[in-house]
Amino acid sequence: MESLVQLGWLIPLYCAAGALFSLPWALGFLEARKPAAYGGLFFTGAGFVHAILLLQQVLASGASSTFQFSWLNAGPLSIEGSVLVNPLSAGMLALVTGVSFLVQLYSLGYMHDEPGLARYYGLINFFTMAMLGLVLSDNLLWMYGFWELMGLASYLLIGFWWSKPEAAAAAKKAFLTTRVGDFLLLVGIVMLLVTAGTLDVTALGEWAETARLAAPFATLLVLLLFAGPVGKSAQFPLHVWLPDAMEGPTPVSALIHAATMVAAGVFLVVRLEPVFALSPTAMTVVAWTGAITALGAALIATVQNDIKKVLAYSTVSQLGYMFMALGAGHPEAAVFHLFTHAFFKAMLFLGSGSVIHGVHTQDIREMGGLAGKMPITAVTYAIGVLALAGLFPLAGFWSKDAVLHGLLESEQYGIYAIGVFTAALTAFYMARQYFLTFLGQPSAKSQKAHESPWTMALPLVVLAVPSLAAGWLGNEWFIREELNIEVLTASTLAVAAGFATAVLIYIFKWFPKPVTEALAPVRTVLENRFYLDDLYNQLFGRGMQGIGVVVAWFDRNIVDGLVNFVSVITLAGGEGLKYLETGRTQFYLLVVCISVIALGLMMGLR
Repeated sequence: MESLVQLGWLIPLYCAAGALFSLPWALGFLEARKPAAYGGLFFTGAGFVHAILLLQQVLASGASSTFQFSWLNAGPLSIEGSVLVNPLSAGMLALVTGVSFLVQLYSLGYMHDEPGLARYYGLINFFTMAMLGLVLSDNLLWMYGFWELMGLASYLLIGFWWSKPEAAAAAKKAFLTTRVGDFLLLVGIVMLLVTAGTLDVTALGEWAETARLAAPFATLLVLLLFAGPVGKSAQFPLHVWLPDAMEGPTPVSALIHAATMVAAGVFLVVRLEPVFALSPTAMTVVAWTGAITALGAALIATVQNDIKKVLAYSTVSQLGYMFMALGAGHPEAAVFHLFTHAFFKAMLFLGSGSVIHGVHTQDIREMGGLAGKMPITAVTYAIGVLALAGLFPLAGFWSKDAVLHGLLESEQYGIYAIGVFTAALTAFYMARQYFLTFLGQPSAKSQKAHESPWTMALPLVVLAVPSLAAGWLGNEWFIREELNIEVLTASTLAVAAGFATAVLIYIFKWFPKPVTEALAPVRTVLENRFYLDDLYNQLFGRGMQGIGVVVAWFDRNIVDGLVNFVSVITLAGGEGLKYLETGRTQFYLLVVCISVIALGLMMGLR
């Protein structure tokens, strides 16, 4: 069994093999589509089995393994390729492969009529491979390489239906927005290499314990490193790409929101936690960034009518909780919430896909009464709603409670208050979504709805189990934290207030008209997402167009003008000089004589 830990570096290669296996079908060399799907499912399943056995071995013995080899040698610069298997990476390997396997099983039903099925499965396996490579990397440059591969994979998957303008635009938006953070992250990595002399993550942790850096420099370094997670994990102000990414297939959304892409930013900060601790100022920025993101995204989610966008803003908000914990110096709480959130958010996204598959719309106002038509989806979705809201004793309660407890312990009272209020908002918008989707009077589209096939229903049932129990088990095994009565009371009251408000408005239809009118301007602001997208379009969209107009004018009139001027002078000179080339000896002698006389006169005048 020890060899399973030592061979942990093989796990990403299973998914790489799945991606390569799909190529003959994706490139059109073979016509059938299903073999590529079954192949991808097989290879990911093999990786999941390896990851589970590896996790059991690591937890039972505390074993860890490092695999190193010489990768880059250039003069004095030497960078080792390094793979680390420890409890954190082992848990992430099991989580990523498990969620990816369930997503691919679900996709057999959801994407069964898709002509590009082979390409889809190839990209899903490529995406999973990139995340697994990042999780195992113990070298910051390697992590950055897999980080960028994930960016490429997300671009291709979000824009999977590339002929649809909205999907193509969303893919470009995701790619360009995350590039902003990624560029700053790269600058931070270079600064860290110059400062610490190594990119080995374990060695960086040891270096950070004794490093003495000037406070402004340490803050700048940490904020540059934090910029990458801000982009990848969709934190303010680079969060705008994630809701639009819902244009991709719903199973892709589940994978992005639960186990890959957005989880990568949290994972990177956790791995570099000793380096981040070099700057208390930067840690405060991390915590407040999470708080602003959590609150802002939760507010926007309360007015969304697209079933997937409600969940998308929910993910942005929950990631904010994780960064609150990281900034407050409690990475264990952030990782705990990352794991529990992965289970119920994957289930919720797959549940939304089941609903869309049944009613052929994403607008929750066009649904209603689906509980009787889709009982499995309705029950599992309800579990996800309660877990996400943080109702005791479901998974989300324990991890969210751990985050809030950490904030209280760190005396981050303002951020703690935001966290509690955001919990109330979460309960409200998730209850609103559930009531409009599954309860009430069925719409015309809901009348024809039916339960999804077993390939789609089974992953929902499987994910419901950890959504119910993962929080309690995780608290018993890893966090081992006693319930704080103050936090328990505050979070429970907040959740109860959120649910009660949703019941009054959407079940009993009670909402006073004066209140509705007073909140109308607020609703308009929220529906327009605080106008951040409009601001970015004006600043960067039209702003870049304006710069393009100026550059085009400069190119046409200055650059081209100089080139044209040189050519005109050359042409004119040639035209004038050609008359001196007559071919007559007498004329040449005359020119020589005149030249000699002219030179003589010039010398004489001196």
